[in-house]
Amino acid sequence: MKTKLAIFSFFILTITACSKESTDPPPTTATIEEMLTAKTWKTDEIRSQLSNNTTQYYKRGGSSNTVNYDSDSLKFNSSNTGIHYFNGVATTTTWNFTNAEKSKMTIIINYTPTPVTINWEYINVSPTSLKYTQYSSAGGISYLASGTRVPN
Repeated sequence: MKTKLAIFSFFILTITACSKESTDPPPTTATIEEMLTAKTWKTDEIRSQLSNNTTQYYKRGGSSNTVNYDSDSLKFNSSNTGIHYFNGVATTTTWNFTNAEKSKMTIIINYTPTPVTINWEYINVSPTSLKYTQYSSAGGISYLASGTRVPN
């Protein structure tokens, strides 16, 4: 009798386990470009070190920010153009991957009169986040940062 009860219990558990629907989302099949251009990306967190020995930190909604990126966002278009939004000003951009793995990118923000070139490396794009390391130089100050952006 105990053997029949054990076999019956095992059978019920097996059927229950097999019929259980997965709650995991299906894997993303979108390309890096499709994920990058599908959304406008607002700054979520940035840690930076400037060559003048200044450090900066920003976390959206944080209370210990030393810089304000609340209005900062980037829109990437599939035509390798885009828009950088900051403090109510929209500035055109161009962007291109610089390696075959699409883990490095150059972004040019067309500020007047002097455009700024920003380099991104270690790019990691998912439908919910855009992570990168950034370096640039402008006005005699070099800038190194790690950043995370999320959809607007």
